[in-house]
Amino acid sequence: VAARDPNSHEFVVAQGCNVQCTPLHNPHEEVVALMTRFNEACAKAPDQPRPRIMLLQHGYVASDAADADLAARELNHFYNYFGAWFLNKRPIQNGLIQPLTEDEIAAHPFYSADVMRKNLLIGDRAEVIDKLHAIKALGYDEFSLWIDSGQSFARKKAGLKRFIEDVMPAFA
Repeated sequence: VAARDPNSHEFVVAQGCNVQCTPLHNPHEEVVALMTRFNEACAKAPDQPRPRIMLLQHGYVASDAADADLAARELNHFYNYFGAWFLNKRPIQNGLIQPLTEDEIAAHPFYSADVMRKNLLIGDRAEVIDKLHAIKALGYDEFSLWIDSGQSFARKKAGLKRFIEDVMPAFA
């Protein structure tokens, strides 16, 4: 069951369900906070067997630094649209939100490409492996790579292929 706030963690753990959480675009401190909430919920339900916890996070295994920077810009656009959908203030036509301008996108510093590059699982093989080891060290049982990002199919496929071939063996 998806959980973010302490109440949802407590409910899910008390029901004996596994937890899936996502830090969205937030920094690593949110990854830590989500695990803390989970551990606190487990402590409040000592009669329940400890469920499993999975982290879902956007990521892209890049071929080089320029490729990683492009992925960060793509995710910058994704999160700007993601946030705009939640505001529910833009016209929708044929299921599509009215396009954002470059000025509107630039007005959201917490979605900037630099923030995406720092906070998300974006980088070359070594960077992604290091970030995943930090996540694993916190106690997460599973990791789910979120590739719905506004990237082209070819870019998603290439990043996923590098994740499978270059990153996953480090966790075999």
